[in-house]
Amino acid sequence: MAAVPELAREQMEYYSDENDLLFEVDGPRQMKCCFQDVDLACLGNEGIQLQISHQLFNKSFRQVVSVIVAVEKMRKMPIPCSQVFQDDDLRSLFSFIFQEEPVFCTWDDDYVCDAPPQFLNCKLRDIDQKCLVLSGSYELQALHLNGQDVNRQVVFCMSFVQADENNDKIPVALGLKEKNLYLSCVMKEGKPTLQLEMVDPKKYPKRKMEKRFVFHKTEIKNKVEFESAQYPHWYISTSQAEEMPVFLGSTRGGQDITDFTMEISP
Repeated sequence: MAAVPELAREQMEYYSDENDLLFEVDGPRQMKCCFQDVDLACLGNEGIQLQISHQLFNKSFRQVVSVIVAVEKMRKMPIPCSQVFQDDDLRSLFSFIFQEEPVFCTWDDDYVCDAPPQFLNCKLRDIDQKCLVLSGSYELQALHLNGQDVNRQVVFCMSFVQADENNDKIPVALGLKEKNLYLSCVMKEGKPTLQLEMVDPKKYPKRKMEKRFVFHKTEIKNKVEFESAQYPHWYISTSQAEEMPVFLGSTRGGQDITDFTMEISP
């Protein structure tokens, strides 16, 4: 790698740390002298000529920067010159001063963001306008509500979590507001099953939820569906019949209902 020629001693003293004229916005009004170095000389009326020396010198980074700034200042000086010093001429110096090295980045697949997940409170109804209510301690049912019975409708705390898969769907966890219950998907009697699972309030919700708690939320034309991350192509579903449990189904657009409307709740 070629080295930048050293400035003459008198010139370096002029551009020392004790004198900040070099770094003024408009630069110094007058130069003390011309360069006397054999590699960087002032050639009378022919302007300033910069030559690259192939002899290696052990120069500090500050000296390199000083040379670059000095050359830039001289480029703007109104000195008659047969050939104008261009920006490309200055950029070409960097290939001699700096050596390009590759930067290698590694990504840990087990990385988990320690920030708490964002969430919103919401209510869900299927497209048949049935509300979801808590029946007993660990079961959700879908039924039509009127009048004051509407207050029975559960409010979900929907947390936006980190998913293993990289797709366009939004991974969420569905917990019941002010309760330590989350919808989860497990295998029972050889079939994916939806259940309400009790969790430790000191640990949940968290950014990296276990896969059984994660649903991929998809919204199309103001309708949303929730696909299980643990069991792809299985969806939170309701029955056409009244007061039936909310379940995990694998049929879309059929007898079972997989489309819901979502209402933001305080």
